[in-house]
Amino acid sequence: LQRYAARAKSRSYSLFIFFDAVQMRDNAELRLQDLRAEFQLMASSFIQNNPGLTKLFFCDLEFKESQASFALMGINSLPHIRLVGPGNANLKDSPAMDMSRGGTAESMAAFVEGQTGLRVGEIERPSPVSKKQLLFVGGVVLVAAPYVVKRLLTQQTPLHDPKLWLAFSIFVYFFSVSGAMYNIIRKMPLFMADRNDPSKLVFFFQGSGMQLGAEGFAVGFLYTVVGLVLAFVTHFLVYVRSQNMQRLLMLL
Repeated sequence: LQRYAARAKSRSYSLFIFFDAVQMRDNAELRLQDLRAEFQLMASSFIQNNPGLTKLFFCDLEFKESQASFALMGINSLPHIRLVGPGNANLKDSPAMDMSRGGTAESMAAFVEGQTGLRVGEIERPSPVSKKQLLFVGGVVLVAAPYVVKRLLTQQTPLHDPKLWLAFSIFVYFFSVSGAMYNIIRKMPLFMADRNDPSKLVFFFQGSGMQLGAEGFAVGFLYTVVGLVLAFVTHFLVYVRSQNMQRLLMLL
């Protein structure tokens, strides 16, 4: 970037820069991996919609590989996206994208269009399901439909098995007490690397306001065990006639 800044007067194109750090990608609150994917989607859409246009280039700078560039632009926190326009010799004065407005490819495109006047074009997101997969699923449904209907009419499906609903209720209880919904919404990892020693793994986060997935599952498992013990006492132990056996089971 130093050589890039030195040619500010003769420069006729802009740089759209995404700042990344491999060691920070495990931090779910930063969402670096998601933002990087959105940045790549926006870049590929721009290139596809504007073939041959050389007014905008995209850069992905990683901290360990480009520490000098981070220092040159005064980047001390992530996530960070910066647009360096033509003629901008002082890179620190280049406009930064407001990440609080969302980190989608559409918001990045709006930022670029507002700063450069260039038209990014339509953001083409890849379909999660391909046509071959849809055809395969449709064929399986058509083949299995008669068998499934027959089973439903004769009540010979797993849905009519009380054991299935018992297992499902235990799963729902575990899901609710383990904080699994929190982990899904916040995209929390099961564990993370220790910042002081990357070779070690951290399963329990020391602090408030954050919970790793492994910690939630451990707490949920303990709650589920207690719930099953209470269910055993209230639904099975009361029918044992021998008081000695009841006392023995309670002690166990």
